[in-house]
Amino acid sequence: MSKQDQSRRFDRRRFLSQVSGGAIGATVGLGLARKSAAAQPPVTAKLERRNEQPGMTYMPFGRTNLNVSRLAFGCIRLVDDRLPALEMAVERGVNVVHVDDGYTGGKAIVSLGKFLKKPGNRDKVWVMLKHLPDDLDAELRILNTDHVDIVCAPITNPNQIRQTEPVLERFEAFKKAGKARLLNLTTHSSVKQCLEAAIDVGCYSTLLAAMDLSTVAELKPTIQRARSENVGVIAMKTRRNARGRGPDEIAKALLGAGVTTILKTLNTHEEVEQWVGGVIKASREAAEGGAERQVAEATGLCTLCGLCDGCPNGVATQDIVRDYTYYYEQQGLCDTAAERYGELRVNQTALSCRDCGRCEKRCPMNVPVRRIIREAHERLTMIG
Repeated sequence: MSKQDQSRRFDRRRFLSQVSGGAIGATVGLGLARKSAAAQPPVTAKLERRNEQPGMTYMPFGRTNLNVSRLAFGCIRLVDDRLPALEMAVERGVNVVHVDDGYTGGKAIVSLGKFLKKPGNRDKVWVMLKHLPDDLDAELRILNTDHVDIVCAPITNPNQIRQTEPVLERFEAFKKAGKARLLNLTTHSSVKQCLEAAIDVGCYSTLLAAMDLSTVAELKPTIQRARSENVGVIAMKTRRNARGRGPDEIAKALLGAGVTTILKTLNTHEEVEQWVGGVIKASREAAEGGAERQVAEATGLCTLCGLCDGCPNGVATQDIVRDYTYYYEQQGLCDTAAERYGELRVNQTALSCRDCGRCEKRCPMNVPVRRIIREAHERLTMIG
C-alpha cells in the first residue's frame, strides 16, 4: 500500500471517529435533535484550519469549528477552462467551495473533482454540496473524495423547515457513514422567515441565504440572532440590486451586518482579485449605516421578502421574479433561467395570471411584478 493510500485511510478513520461521537442517532427520536442542537454551547474546541494565507481574513463558522475564509468560491459556472480562477482563489486563501451536480449542466462537479484529485488540494478546502441527495456515493466518486464537509437542505418554506425529521434522517445516515459532516439550510425566498425558522429548530450548523444591498438591513437582526445562537451565515446572490456598486461596498455591508462569509461565482483572475481585495478591505472596516442607506435607494427592486407570494390563481410569483431577474437579467444564465421556469407546473406560470395586481399591492418596494412575469414567460419559453 502506498503512503498516499495509507494517509487516506488514516484520514478517513480520523474523520469517522470525529463525526461518530457527535452523531444524533436517527432511531433515537429525531424530535430530540432539535432541542439538543439548539442548546449547544458556543464552540470552545480548537478550530480546524485549512489553507490560511497572509492577507485573507478568516472567521469561525458558527458551531462547526471550521475557521473559514470570508470569501467562498461558487461553482455555478465552473468548467475546465475556468479552473485557473479556482486555483488562484485557493492560492489567495479561499478555503470553502460550493457546488451542485446541476451546475453548468453537470460539468461543474466534474471540474471540481479534477481540482480535488490533484495531490494536496482536498486538504485545502471544505466542500459544500448544494443539495441533500438520496444517494451521495455517485457524487463523491465524481468529486474524487470520500466525503463532503457540508450538505445543504434547500428549503424555501418556513413551515417545511420546521418539519425536520425527513431532513435529519437522511443527513444522519450520511454522517454516520462518514460521507458528510455538517448540515446547512439554504434558502432563496422568504429569506427572513426561513432563516428565523431554521434558527428556531436548531439543527442547522450553518445558513446560506440570498441577500444583497437592498435586504441586508432588514436581515441584520436575524443574522445577529444567528450569530448569538452560534450559527454561521453565508450570503449568496449578493450582486442583485447592486446598481454598479463594487465588491468593496457589497462586502462592507454584508460583513458589517454579521455575515460569516460571502459566496461568489468567480470566473476570471480579475474577478478573483476584485473580490479577494474587496473582502479583505471590508473585513477591516466598519459597515455602520451602509446597509440602511442601500435599502432607501433600492425602491423598485425585489428584496425576496416573499410578500408577493400567495397568488389567488396559483402563479409562482416570487420564484419567477427571482429566477428571471437574477439568472436571466443579471447573470446572463439564460438556459438556467429557462430550465427553472420550465420546471413550474402550467398553473404556476404567467399563463394563470389574471392581472388582479394583488402581488404589486403587497410589494413594499413597488416592483412591477406583473410586467416581469409576463416578460419572463415570453422570453424564457422561447429559449425552452
